[in-house]
Amino acid sequence: MDRINPILSRKMGLTPPDAAPSTEEPTPDSPVRQMRRALARAMDETVGLSASVSSVAEEDSEAESLIEDGPDDWIVLGLREGASAGLSGVFLMDPPLRSALVEMQTMGYLLPVASDQRKVTRTDAVMSVPFADKFLKELADAGFGQDDFDMAAFDIGPMEDLRTAGLMMAQGTYRVWRVSIHIAGGDHHGEVLIALRPKVDKAPVSEARGGEWATKLRAALEEAHAELDAVLTKFSMPISKIERFEVGQLLTLAGTTVGSVTLTGPAGEAVATARLGQVAGKRAVRTEVMDMQLQDDTPKPAAIQNPSDGRPRSSKGDLASEMVEG
Repeated sequence: MDRINPILSRKMGLTPPDAAPSTEEPTPDSPVRQMRRALARAMDETVGLSASVSSVAEEDSEAESLIEDGPDDWIVLGLREGASAGLSGVFLMDPPLRSALVEMQTMGYLLPVASDQRKVTRTDAVMSVPFADKFLKELADAGFGQDDFDMAAFDIGPMEDLRTAGLMMAQGTYRVWRVSIHIAGGDHHGEVLIALRPKVDKAPVSEARGGEWATKLRAALEEAHAELDAVLTKFSMPISKIERFEVGQLLTLAGTTVGSVTLTGPAGEAVATARLGQVAGKRAVRTEVMDMQLQDDTPKPAAIQNPSDGRPRSSKGDLASEMVEG
């Protein structure tokens, strides 16, 4: 057989001598194919299991809806990006997938599918971190979502539950992928839910010189340090009662709840309302409603009424001339 089979030649990485060079650009992998490849590699390299993606559902969801409508009794891993103060996303795994990961790491084989799954423990979450970390890194290597996400930039840590993670998540819209998994070619199935906040696009800079200067000034001011006070409540009482305070004495805060926190600026102005919570054993507040108003125009001098003729005058020049004449 003297003739070269072009299909076999292409599969072997060879080019037929009489073939013209191809000018077609290779088509990029679809997100589903990238997801399938990443999952198979992550499952094989971390626990030695074969797995395939049955389906992928993608949607956008607000943080509040994600926490309220999210699944219960799943493993919850928090995703933190770089030096970010809060979480940039979560990685969830259902109990059947949890059981498969734990069984392979402890016994080296899978047990028959259980009708009732036990509750998720912190040990389960810790043992699931290597798979989640490898899965995200494989997605990054495959180029999955690279325009909006850096899948390999997250630090991963176990969370107590989804509501605890919600206290640390930044508010806004999250991209959510729900991945159905077929494990080891048998009756084992599992699900993964990944929710990530897309990169925040920078505001376009105006072509006009004045607009460019204003944009740069605003960007510089936004990096300035600001101190805020978290005020739970305020009330008045006589000094005589305050003088009788004792260590350990309890004060009744009527009508106050965990959602009664107000963030105030240095002058006592209200900036936002917040909800009281905790993060890693420390007190924390989650911002809920912003009330920030930026003043772009220079305030005009307040007019002072002239007591003699009733005409308004400026607060500086007229007052100074009156002092000189008097």
